[in-house]
Amino acid sequence: MVLDLSGVRALITGGTRGIGRAISLALASSGARIAVNYRTNADSAEQFGRELGDRHFEHMVLKADITQERSVGTMMKRVEESWGGLDLLVLNAAIWQRGELGKMSLADWRETINTNLTGSFIVANEALRLMTLGESTAPKRIIFISSTSGIRGESFHSHYAASKGGLIAMTKSLAVELAPLGITVNCVAPGWVRTEMTAAALADNSTRKAIQQTIPLGRPGEPDEIAAAIVFLASRQASYITGEVLNVNGGYVL
Repeated sequence: MVLDLSGVRALITGGTRGIGRAISLALASSGARIAVNYRTNADSAEQFGRELGDRHFEHMVLKADITQERSVGTMMKRVEESWGGLDLLVLNAAIWQRGELGKMSLADWRETINTNLTGSFIVANEALRLMTLGESTAPKRIIFISSTSGIRGESFHSHYAASKGGLIAMTKSLAVELAPLGITVNCVAPGWVRTEMTAAALADNSTRKAIQQTIPLGRPGEPDEIAAAIVFLASRQASYITGEVLNVNGGYVL
């Protein structure tokens, strides 16, 4: 089975590093045109853009703060002017910070909720118009990147777990709401994955061993393994799947 995404116009939030970078590369390698969003790390984004250009992938690298409607609106205008519409939206941008109840500030809570949950809403809300513009033979897909934390919770990260659980609820709600428009809405929930976000935890030997003992497959995942699930859900072969949460976690949460 070949997962061919030729003709698909895709936007990936938080798409220049970690899981987002792997998703961007996997989609482009499958034939999609990609708009890669980033917020602050211009050097990393520019380097990634050069890499995409060297591999002759059709792409845009777009700076936008997804928590700000005006910034997102400007990004969407660029996509519309360049492509005339959008087929695939992957909502990946997120932050993960420790927050202990009784010590967590309201500012810390709001930053995580605003980035992970509200930001995803703002982008999806703005993107829907582009996804319904004109005629397109490409499949229409929205894919949220949640987490096992959104399913089982995570101690000392209740704000993160709440934000990721909210994405799961949004997935199930929008799957029904957008089905008449021919748009499927699904969610991928990674467990422990080797990225910059988890590097500090996985670098400590005792912490890493403790984490690995909780994973039946005995190891953290790799970004490419998450990206492969995104490519499948974005493909025509996934046309009858909507409202689902796909766990990609080595058996960590079943």
